[in-house]
Amino acid sequence: MVQYQAMDDIQIQIGAHTTSVKVSDDLLDRIGAELVARLDCRGGHQVVLITDDRVGPIYAQQVLASLRGAGFCVFEFRLAAGEASKSLESAEAAYGFLAEHAISRDALIVALGGGVVSDLAGFVAATWMRGVRFVICPTTLESDVDACLGGKTAVNVPGGKNLVGAFHQPSFVAVDPNCLVTLEMRDIRAGLAESMKHAMITSQAFLEWHESNLVAILALDVGVLTELIHRNLRIKGAIVEQDAREQTGIRACLNFGHTMGHAIESCCGYRLRHGECVSLGMLAATRISCELGMLDAAISTRLEKLLGQAGLPTVLTEPISVDLIVDAIRLDKKARGGRVEFVLLESVGKPVMRSDVSESLVRKTFEGLVGRDF
Repeated sequence: MVQYQAMDDIQIQIGAHTTSVKVSDDLLDRIGAELVARLDCRGGHQVVLITDDRVGPIYAQQVLASLRGAGFCVFEFRLAAGEASKSLESAEAAYGFLAEHAISRDALIVALGGGVVSDLAGFVAATWMRGVRFVICPTTLESDVDACLGGKTAVNVPGGKNLVGAFHQPSFVAVDPNCLVTLEMRDIRAGLAESMKHAMITSQAFLEWHESNLVAILALDVGVLTELIHRNLRIKGAIVEQDAREQTGIRACLNFGHTMGHAIESCCGYRLRHGECVSLGMLAATRISCELGMLDAAISTRLEKLLGQAGLPTVLTEPISVDLIVDAIRLDKKARGGRVEFVLLESVGKPVMRSDVSESLVRKTFEGLVGRDF
């Protein structure tokens, strides 16, 4: 196993609730002891592990062994891998499993997987008996740097992505960077899109860090990946602490690239990774910003170059009609009073919300993303 340097815990304080985040190698092997020490659990305590059929065969046995070794009464619920499992049907199947095994209100739900698993498991935890505690063990870079923090839980419905959900903060997030060595490079690249998003909305210095360290990141350099994860968790944690439920507008900046990105993701039937859609969505947002006279075009060009060097899409080759995209954007959950809110940029580190983006500009921008080779 690759050895990663352990990092100090990150504490996210939201009202009376604290989410503790630990980044350390081989953490999955110690998860049982960590939960006993951190969550005041006793022998015989019920734990439900929710994972999928891609991650489960790789990591479930070591997690289950650790949990059982710590004295927990453990159950495993396994989903089919992929965005299609983030559905009300999957949630209903999970509820049936919990009822069958008489899972009580003081049980723990542990999510082992990427963003689909953590979103679904968190939604189930938020709604089972009006809320039980849950823990996230992320196994993808995308989840390591973004999805594991913030308490957003959701499922998709035919009308769009993440339209049904709840805020439910995890009690503990256990990030084991060793999980990254089993990822496909496509998934590493997809996770990088969320990290670049954080850079674009917060810091010129962090954007420069990506540019300087991109080769090392893609080579899976131990120290650089560890720093990447920790930087992102601190950025997202600080934003979430200020606006846990997206009520003040501060947290909304995390949706940079997601209005168009989510529309592309749902309209292509989730054939593209979430991060790949965010890549296209960020380009759309910067181009809209330029069209509105808010942003220097050189910044959009700079972002496009970085995304391309990272192997992320800068052109859409999925056959999606602009009418479908416009309809999907209208259903975006960030819409207020029938008007869609876009996160745009005035400069790197200066995001702004705008609800005056015309449909004609949305159409023009999307058409500018579309490749001609499908």
